[in-house]
Amino acid sequence: MVKNIVVLMFLFVVSIVCAQQKTEDVSLKEMKQVWATFLSTLKTKDTVKFKRLSALKIRCYACLENTPEEEKELTTFRDTEEDWYSALYTTKIYIPVDTFIAEDYNLIFTHNFIGLLVESETIYVNHAIDGVNYIEVLVTTTKPTKFHEGGQHTFRFVKQNKIWVLDELSTIP
Repeated sequence: MVKNIVVLMFLFVVSIVCAQQKTEDVSLKEMKQVWATFLSTLKTKDTVKFKRLSALKIRCYACLENTPEEEKELTTFRDTEEDWYSALYTTKIYIPVDTFIAEDYNLIFTHNFIGLLVESETIYVNHAIDGVNYIEVLVTTTKPTKFHEGGQHTFRFVKQNKIWVLDELSTIP
């Protein structure tokens, strides 16, 4: 129940933000095919294909703090940079795809996590931001319980050169 409320709140916010945006109609079939291709690439650990299916930079907050060293670095950055919030969300959060593959890919896309992505409930959303069309795939990776609202990972894809590519990986909440 709580998971459904979280999903509905997310979709409501997306619909409000996108209400004035022109959205290219993307069929559910096409969205599912984009996701299936992405999952297939993850399952085979094909980082060459992953790179082809990714934007030049991937927006990924988790990539900034997925090791103890990175957590410490991020804390120091927050403590020492006057405009840390702006810098974080306009620059640091965008990880070059080669850096992502070298430093984050194996930490994020573990065998267990890929299994969760394959087996878990998936929701597909098509929306536009600033006139750019996106497909967003929401995957329930933590089921809600009596004591926790649950969680989802989101994978956002944008069309570049007629191919849908990953440009953001994030979580809700």
